[in-house]
Amino acid sequence: MVAGEQADVDYCRVSMDRAHGGEGEGSQHEENVELAQDFDREITASYVDNDVSAYSGVQRPEYERLCRDIERGAIASVTFWHANRLHRDIEQASQFLRLVRTHGVRLFSVAKGGEYNLNRSAGRQDFLSDTLKSQGESDERGDRIALARKRQARNGDFGGGVRPYGWGVDTGRVRSVCTNPKAPAMERVYEERPVLHMSQHNPTEAAEIRSWADDILAGVPLAQVLRDLAKRQVPTVSQTDGRSLRRNGKQSRHGGWNSATLRQILTSPRTSGHRVHHGRIVRRYAYEPIIDEDKRQALITLFSNPARKNTPGNTPKWLGSLIYRCGVCDDGARVSVRNNSRGTPCYRCHARNHSQHPVTMVDEHVQEIVVARLSRADAADLIPGAREVDVGALREELRILDERKVDAAQRFAAGSIDGTQLETITATLEQRMGAIRAELADSAAQSPLAEFAYTTDARRLWRSLPLGRKREILKLLPITITLLPIGRGGRFSSDRIRIDRVDPTATDAGAG
Repeated sequence: MVAGEQADVDYCRVSMDRAHGGEGEGSQHEENVELAQDFDREITASYVDNDVSAYSGVQRPEYERLCRDIERGAIASVTFWHANRLHRDIEQASQFLRLVRTHGVRLFSVAKGGEYNLNRSAGRQDFLSDTLKSQGESDERGDRIALARKRQARNGDFGGGVRPYGWGVDTGRVRSVCTNPKAPAMERVYEERPVLHMSQHNPTEAAEIRSWADDILAGVPLAQVLRDLAKRQVPTVSQTDGRSLRRNGKQSRHGGWNSATLRQILTSPRTSGHRVHHGRIVRRYAYEPIIDEDKRQALITLFSNPARKNTPGNTPKWLGSLIYRCGVCDDGARVSVRNNSRGTPCYRCHARNHSQHPVTMVDEHVQEIVVARLSRADAADLIPGAREVDVGALREELRILDERKVDAAQRFAAGSIDGTQLETITATLEQRMGAIRAELADSAAQSPLAEFAYTTDARRLWRSLPLGRKREILKLLPITITLLPIGRGGRFSSDRIRIDRVDPTATDAGAG
């Protein structure tokens, strides 16, 4: 483009030229050239946005360059296939119309068959009407897609996207997926990926979810569950499926599991078999649940409890840390783990650094005692008596109370009650609803000792448990474990571990 001269140009845009071959833009340009010739004009420059949308907010480098050139007075006319090649947003089209009128630029459309007469109201209206029609068609298409997604949700069909953890069974079929779709056609890489049945559980992942739920409802801290996942190197869904994560356009490393992810999975309606659309349950029990609804509600109540500690802090790595007692202090002081001068982990008094019992030897001895006690026929007697709760009646009461809250809000809106009355009614109902949720949570909570009531192999069951569950069991057993002074020479002896009964009616666990 010669400096100081005004040029006749054309603009081409192809929304989805995934092959980057430019066939679409080439066809547009040819049509634009022919129209320009009909009006004795010669197109001397082209502005082309390939594989770019015309929606407002999407960057179009060539369109923006065209606007800059118009603003500096370098453009005499712009030819395009259709108004929707320039804009699909009426507000942006109006701004462009003001720009070209200010600088005397003429607009020609192949679809229109000629020029928009911008000096007349009818010509300007035609340009905006063509744009508005395209916007309406796009909006209608968006509505159809949204409706289809909602219908999918109601039918329980998987709508695509990231695979939810716990779901997906291999169908035996594969599909070809491009791993770098934005690369030039000759540089693209394709790989075969399995087609999954997304309404069925992934057995391994579903078992993990059930284990997390049982551990947390048994009192195991969330931080302990996370530590166990890291120790066992359990992969996240992104790691299993080989998905790359990108932040701010750059590839980032997988951070592994975190508390927010675990809470999201455990409290997700889908985990209990419900189908969700835009945050609302649109179909209950569309799938076989991984954990039942009562257990999910109990977890929601547990996580929402303001008294629950949310910061992970230091997570114990050993069975007896802060559980065993110091026999030197003999005043209830607990022991923690620190390395001795040889680098061996030892139990020491948390308050005064007494004792240096080697961790592995102490834990092995204590576990033998625990397994012996849990192997006895009366192991079920260790489980606190479960209170009978009518879950159905409590759920129904919760539903009725929720309806009363809605009714109170409607009466306030109608002027039947004032703001003070509404606050009083709401507070009263919320108090009772909170008590019901707590009662439901208690009913769903499971004692970590429950499995030992019916197992025939307590030793095998104990070995299969994660550290967090073992620690909770140790806290529940009616015994205290005290580490007596280790004696001269620092040699370990099981005689220096004292087991005391807490319940005088129970048999000494150490005698097992």
